[in-house]
Amino acid sequence: MEARNEGKQKIFEIFKEFMTGITKLEELGNAANNFLLRFQQGLSILQRPPIVTSSKLIENIIKKNETRRLKSYIEAGCINIHDAAQSTRALRTSLSGLSDHLIKAQCLLRELERLADEAGLGMETAAQVDKESSDELVTCDEETTTLPFPEVTEYATLIAVVYSMMKQNYAMQEKIVRSLSFKSSSGELETYTLMWAFFVAAFDVATKMMDYQNKLVLAPMVRVGTLSFRMLAAEYGADITYGEEIIDHKLVKCERRINVASGTIEFVEKGTENLVFSTCDEERNRVVFQLGTSDAVRALKASEIVCNDVAAVDINMGCPKAFSIQGGMGAALLSKPELIHDILATLKRNLDVPVTCKIRLLKSPADTVELARRIEKLGVPALAVHGRKVADRPRDPAKWDEIADVVAALSIPVIANGDVLEYGDFSRIKAATGAASVMVARGAMWNASIFSPKGKSHWEDVKKKYLRKSILWNDDVKSTKYTIKEMIAHHSCLELPEGKSISKADTLEDLAQLYELEDYYWTVKNIRPLTHDLNYVL
Repeated sequence: MEARNEGKQKIFEIFKEFMTGITKLEELGNAANNFLLRFQQGLSILQRPPIVTSSKLIENIIKKNETRRLKSYIEAGCINIHDAAQSTRALRTSLSGLSDHLIKAQCLLRELERLADEAGLGMETAAQVDKESSDELVTCDEETTTLPFPEVTEYATLIAVVYSMMKQNYAMQEKIVRSLSFKSSSGELETYTLMWAFFVAAFDVATKMMDYQNKLVLAPMVRVGTLSFRMLAAEYGADITYGEEIIDHKLVKCERRINVASGTIEFVEKGTENLVFSTCDEERNRVVFQLGTSDAVRALKASEIVCNDVAAVDINMGCPKAFSIQGGMGAALLSKPELIHDILATLKRNLDVPVTCKIRLLKSPADTVELARRIEKLGVPALAVHGRKVADRPRDPAKWDEIADVVAALSIPVIANGDVLEYGDFSRIKAATGAASVMVARGAMWNASIFSPKGKSHWEDVKKKYLRKSILWNDDVKSTKYTIKEMIAHHSCLELPEGKSISKADTLEDLAQLYELEDYYWTVKNIRPLTHDLNYVL
């Protein structure tokens, strides 16, 4: 176990350093792309064809407006001497910048090559430990055999693949820079700029792997985990934010729309204006889409609709509500390991984003560990575990010790969930379970500032801030009312005038009036196309 942990820690450190290098390489590539565009623009000015004066109409226009300056300009091929000199200087500066890019990129590639070699050695070491561990496990109990270090193999493989892509991109960029000259045609330059864009595609592949170590995670909560609440939680410090569970039957009926006014990507039920899920570019690398499903094919069809706009897809395997269980979803999956296998294997085989799942405790710790090991074998990058059983209620204490059993049995990161109500509980549950990260539900719903290391803000301030987010992102008024009422019910009383007024509110405007945010509401409404960029200004 100690060798496993050392291997995991080493590959994580290598991966982080590698990704830092990739980011630097991306920044270099973007700067160099600007030089290439400036070269293209400068050369187009120098190569601009003269005015065709053979046309009678053009000839007459020139004669009627002719001046000595215009005449010399036309005779010079419609090139101003000052502009030509400026363009020539810009071309030389661009060529110098591109050459400098090649030198810096080559240095970075050498460093990335070193890290790729280290990752390869780490994978070989992991394989050896895997073999030794497997031999021991077979001697003790053949049924407990797992695949140690799946994340070591995955990270090392990803590093190798991305490094290879970076090398190919560098070779392509070097050829482009060496081919540039004042005689390059506009068609050649257009091709070069398109080829340069391949670098971005390579970087996108590198960023599709999420880091599940030492993260504060917002749990999926129905009617609460909307875009506005996720953005609020992230602002207070949440690293990963799960959306509310969406049923596959509903998602497969949706079409993707871009709402320019709100700055959102929306999934709307076809033939209606019923908004099922919305997100935005700002949360692209941290939002997890949670799917409720009981069928592998339908799960894939639903996931394919949304996967390009989220950081990961998570399968709900813990919801104890009757609706989920009767539909064969949520906690009903806990007793169907073959179906779990079909769903996760199908998604992992066909999606480019990480695929995870969230489970509850089973009847016995041994059963939970056995299921967790089955899930790990499928190659998921992380597993979230709620420390309660299906029959338990929120008032029943979460069993952190049983989460610890799962952590000890797995080599992938485990996200612990249950009874995290204060910021200090993040460290307490990590210490008690050994979990890689911590997920919080009710504690965040009651006060999203639980994620802030500076300490909680007063819930009244958080409530008002949440309403501003709901207005800003044009959230569903029903979800907004529900979340605010949950805050009030926990901290105050819904029978007071405030609670009754919320129940009567029909629109976000009504809520804005209730909380004296009419000016904010109308400011957002009147400049809606810009408001998603003015979050901290308004």
